[in-house]
Amino acid sequence: MTNFAWEDAAPSRVLIVDDNPTVHDAFDEILRHQGANQKLEQGEALMFGSSVESRVPKPTYQVDHALSGAEGVEKVRKSLELAAPYQVAFVDIRMPGMDGVETIERMWKLDGKVQMVICTAYADYRWEDLAKRLDQIDRLLVLKKPFHNIEVMQLASTLSVKWQLARRAEMKLEQAITLVSRRTQKLLEMQRRENLQRPEIGRAVHGSGVTEARAAVAGTAEGSELPVILLIGEDGELLSQIAKAVSSDYSICDATGPAQGLNAAKENVPDLIVVDGCSLGDAGIKLCRGLNADQITSHIPVILLAADHADETQVRALEAGVSEFLVKPLRLPVLKARVDNLLEERRKLHEYFQQLQSVYPREIAGSQMDAEFLRRVVEIVERNIADYEFDVEKLARNLAMSRRQLFRKFKAVAGCTPNGFVRDIRLRRAAQLLRESRMTVSEIIYAVGFSDPKYFRNIFRERFGVLPGEYGNSAD
Repeated sequence: MTNFAWEDAAPSRVLIVDDNPTVHDAFDEILRHQGANQKLEQGEALMFGSSVESRVPKPTYQVDHALSGAEGVEKVRKSLELAAPYQVAFVDIRMPGMDGVETIERMWKLDGKVQMVICTAYADYRWEDLAKRLDQIDRLLVLKKPFHNIEVMQLASTLSVKWQLARRAEMKLEQAITLVSRRTQKLLEMQRRENLQRPEIGRAVHGSGVTEARAAVAGTAEGSELPVILLIGEDGELLSQIAKAVSSDYSICDATGPAQGLNAAKENVPDLIVVDGCSLGDAGIKLCRGLNADQITSHIPVILLAADHADETQVRALEAGVSEFLVKPLRLPVLKARVDNLLEERRKLHEYFQQLQSVYPREIAGSQMDAEFLRRVVEIVERNIADYEFDVEKLARNLAMSRRQLFRKFKAVAGCTPNGFVRDIRLRRAAQLLRESRMTVSEIIYAVGFSDPKYFRNIFRERFGVLPGEYGNSAD
């Protein structure tokens, strides 16, 4: 038999409705005093024997009081407004004005999940009459006065657990229904797209001006580990020389003009771009400015090849976001060294980001545009954080990007996959809720978009070094 984990649960909320203040004092003594309680210990010894030692932590309670039925109904209403519902209510059946049965009727109209205990010294109602009038008995028990301390404690404990388990079962059922519905929709969508043509990585993108890549491009696949370099210019001979000089370490693709080059950059999201400003003229500078201003390509380092050393040309290039400025006649070993250095700097920056283990855009972005992109990602994920079906496909649609563009962008900007980034946001929100909220671990798991508690606990421990139930204490 599995014990209910009281250690990861917030105190249960219990409401006492009785017009006799002495009764309230009695409930306080039983439920609020969690230290040594001689009467309670005597009752436990009488029922279970004096040699039995408790192996399970005792539950804790937040006890509220109402001296009339109307006040009790009002407290239930306010608890729902505060999103802090009562788990159990002990209601005296004989009270002036609104009696216990009417009080329960009105409470259940507000919150039908509260576990009710009718406290009575007389047989005011037959059980059959209560069942008929209240129309439900699965959340109703009778406590005969005078009651024993152990009876109250056992009822409060058992009914609180029942309330928690019922709530979790309800959440799982809702999620299962949602999951089936969404997966059915996804299956239908996949079937509709089944006959659509998929662009292959590494072949020419017809109509966009991207020519067939030279020998290195022909075999490139999405999973290739070689960084991709895009060459843009109208001097085919020069582009061929550059491709030959760097193709041993990089995959190469090219485009013949500014418009085609911008389209190719968005489609392929390369790791680096070389722009031949000599053959493109002022259009080359405009292209660099467009690449730097576009959300999809803003992170990509750009090397501009120019015809002269003029200060004005260099200033315009730097203002357009160019990373390196090389002047013809071009020395291919120098170009290769600049390419290697730029990509090595990016790799080292990614290693530093991973050591930071941060998802804050300002900390992991290399530029203001990259930080803004990551801020948008964080906002979208947090907006959908409870949706465990929110995946990379949906994130890409929200960003108006393809799945491949999103993966390439994340690889370049953050050095990780979109899946890993989203998972870390969910884990950090879970840690925040564990520190600051009164939610249980199980409630938090579903609130941050995980559907498998075992998987959540494993990756949470891997990320923070402790289990979720231990995190609040370790964070103090």
